[in-house]
Amino acid sequence: MSEITNNSSLDFIIGAVREIKGTAVLIRLFENTSQLVHFFKGEKYSGVIIGSYVGIIRGQYTIVGKVEKEYAYDQLRDSSTQEFRKDRFVREIEVKIIGSFKGNDYKSGMVAFPQIFNDVVLLSESQKEGIIVGSEDNKNPKGQKIPPVIIGKVWPDGINFNLKWYKLFNSHIAIFGNTGSGKSNTLAKLYHELFELSFRDSVLNFGESKFVLLDFNGEYVGEQTITENKKIYNLSTNRKKEAEVDQENIYLNIPEKRFWDKDMLSVLFGATEQTQQPFLSRVLDYYFKDEGVFKDNLLRYIAEAFSNVYIVSNNNSLDLFKQVLKLLGLKNNDVSDWIENSLYNNTQESFYSKNSLEGWEKGNNGKYYWNPDEELLKEEKKKVLSKLDKQYFDLDNPMKNLQIASYLKMVYELRQHTVQYDHIAPLLHRIESRVNDFSKVFKIVSGDEEIFDSTVNVVSFKNVNQDMKMMIPMVIAKLTYEMNREKNNNRNRIFNLIIDEAHNILSDSSSRESEKWKDYRLEVFEEIIKEGRKFGYYLTISSQRPADISATIVSQIHNYFIHRLVNDNDLRLLDKTMSSLDSVSKESIPNLAPGQVILTGVLFELPIIIQVDQLKSTLAPNSENIPLLDIWKLKGK
Repeated sequence: MSEITNNSSLDFIIGAVREIKGTAVLIRLFENTSQLVHFFKGEKYSGVIIGSYVGIIRGQYTIVGKVEKEYAYDQLRDSSTQEFRKDRFVREIEVKIIGSFKGNDYKSGMVAFPQIFNDVVLLSESQKEGIIVGSEDNKNPKGQKIPPVIIGKVWPDGINFNLKWYKLFNSHIAIFGNTGSGKSNTLAKLYHELFELSFRDSVLNFGESKFVLLDFNGEYVGEQTITENKKIYNLSTNRKKEAEVDQENIYLNIPEKRFWDKDMLSVLFGATEQTQQPFLSRVLDYYFKDEGVFKDNLLRYIAEAFSNVYIVSNNNSLDLFKQVLKLLGLKNNDVSDWIENSLYNNTQESFYSKNSLEGWEKGNNGKYYWNPDEELLKEEKKKVLSKLDKQYFDLDNPMKNLQIASYLKMVYELRQHTVQYDHIAPLLHRIESRVNDFSKVFKIVSGDEEIFDSTVNVVSFKNVNQDMKMMIPMVIAKLTYEMNREKNNNRNRIFNLIIDEAHNILSDSSSRESEKWKDYRLEVFEEIIKEGRKFGYYLTISSQRPADISATIVSQIHNYFIHRLVNDNDLRLLDKTMSSLDSVSKESIPNLAPGQVILTGVLFELPIIIQVDQLKSTLAPNSENIPLLDIWKLKGK
């Protein structure tokens, strides 16, 4: 017989335990359980459906089970008779034991175990809230009440879901979902409600903590999107150098101390480890080891490079030297007639000139040939220095200075035969191609101040070319991670890097870049995802293609918000990396409605389905489809 307690007469009894298989319990339901909503003694109860919760009365415990299966049990068990009669079938459900109530206190896990014939009851709204939200007292160690953050309602019960934001935002977060599933609204809703605690309600002080949102498509640059208390960086590589120089927030400030760093420059220019990184190190050690050395000694460096070109004749050296003069705004004959007239003979590996040059030997063919002459070269070098001394050089752009220094160093090493041009040339070409773009988005500043000085920052890459879209986020991540690690010794700050459309920079299958560069890019973010929590540095990533993101990164996420996903590769990835998802939740993912999201991870004892509240249009990101009928006008009546 069922164990009747004083409690059970007050409960809505809907069935009894029929079979127990480990933590799976088979329950036979009575006929009063087919409605979606029930009312009993003035209280509202939700009906029994897949994913809902029921209670099993066992003495002082109300054991909680989550419904995973439902089927009709054939009492005749006769396959030869195909007649369907209502009295032939009874409704049964299979539930998984997830926890127990003792009084009003809920504990997850196997606290108590049911027996056959135990009564099964519907749970009240307050009991369900205790299961979903938890019964812990929302107070901090000082006894202050922690303000709630409501992001939506629990499906299907409609209970307001109070998010434990004080545990969520010091964890790595992932928001996954196909286009149109509500992914952008969830990201915006999460952070909007958090920011409102500080900027609207004044109940929270972020202190020195920072939030930086990387926006690839310009969806979050609206004046009030997420919050109006933010600083927006509108980066662009399409802007002409002369245009908009006075406009604020079109540059990211990189501290000069951080820029002149081998690792930093290796990131910026994709230097390979074996040959190009050592070359960069030699450039930095020779020209930029001490502040002001390069600017103060530039004339001497150029004169030495001129000499090196003619000590060992090399066509690459001559071309590099001409590039240096061009970067400095000089014409070849502003420095020396030799540079203007020198041509290279590949067969004889020497320079010649069609015009007469003082000290060059005239050949039988009417051309003039350079035969290395130490004294003659010294005299010409003095003339070069004299001409350079009358020139003015603009050396305020450190990136341009690095390009000049790299060319000068390469001229010297070609003379010394210490490197092969073909090994270093790709690095020089990358420096040449990227310096202009870098100068449009980065500004090198003195001191060692942080890149972002506001609490909330949005960096828009809408007008940035594809190459820089891969580069800038990595620079931001590397610099902010290093600086936060150094400055957070007192553990008094949090840094949240929020990456929308994260598959753009966290992909491990990109074909647009070399394997070494891709590995380096992923290493930067994988170190953050593995070690960041020790230094108060956390990632929030949002993506419509989780399968494209490095599996290492996905597996290290603490909490997941999963919207509708239908791609098999995406679903397989979640199945491999998320042990907290139960079978019901996994099967629900392809069928979630817009705005519905499954919450799972270390913060959530059970996977929960939430219907996220829609933000007002002024607060929501600009990610809606273009209204077609507003463009294609209907004709006629």
